[in-house]
Amino acid sequence: MVNFFKSLGAFATRLYRCRAIIWAMAKQDLAQRYAGTAGGILWAFVHPALMVLIYWFVFSIGFKAQAPGHMPFVLYFVSGLVPWLLFSEVLLTSMTAVTANAALIKKTVFPSEILPLAHFLSASFTHLVFIALLCALCLLYGYGPRLTLLQIGYYYIALGCLSLGLSWMVGSIHVFHRDLAQAVSALLNLWFWVTPVVWPAEMIPRDLSFILKFNPVYYIVDGYRSVITGIPFWTRLSEGVMFWAVTAPVLLAGAYVFKRLKPEFAEVL
Repeated sequence: MVNFFKSLGAFATRLYRCRAIIWAMAKQDLAQRYAGTAGGILWAFVHPALMVLIYWFVFSIGFKAQAPGHMPFVLYFVSGLVPWLLFSEVLLTSMTAVTANAALIKKTVFPSEILPLAHFLSASFTHLVFIALLCALCLLYGYGPRLTLLQIGYYYIALGCLSLGLSWMVGSIHVFHRDLAQAVSALLNLWFWVTPVVWPAEMIPRDLSFILKFNPVYYIVDGYRSVITGIPFWTRLSEGVMFWAVTAPVLLAGAYVFKRLKPEFAEVL
């Protein structure tokens, strides 16, 4: 057990020492997304706006979907979609990060553990654009700024811990089992629909609602919505304890698995 925590401590120290490289790779990844396009960084604003518009039309106009309480459906949906998109994007891009940088990893002593973190920071730019769009929608529907807006930082950190833990785990295993990419993609599709992003959690019978506590993404999705409704995160203490009881082991296990498998990357790639 002592060796386990020593290993994780060395892993965390290495990440801290590589912070300049992480930031540089995040900026490079963001620049490459829009390189060679006439619109450039403007596409980071166009894509989220179009996605929200399409979903709003399909569910609000087409299916006449209703959100719980008096919240407009578009606010209910977008506030849940914002964290989900960051989570799914980071997981999918980080899963193939090691294999996509095979030449770099085989020829140099490269700190490959920084790749998921760089992808998370890069994806966070689009995440900020979505948050800005969500704030604009709130003002449009008469939801003024609330003090609970500050707690979005807490849920962002929680989302980062969960996605990084999973990213290190699937990213390292994917080097040895390439079919994992297809399995994770299918799992994410299922995970999206079992998480109350589009549909309200109140649809689940009360005696079965405890199941949602075992879905860590639901805690974050509902947390982003609480920013709008003005519910402080400390009033969800039991849900928070359950979330961190799941996420903390996932984060530690992901880091440990990546560190153990990393020496074999160059040989397999």
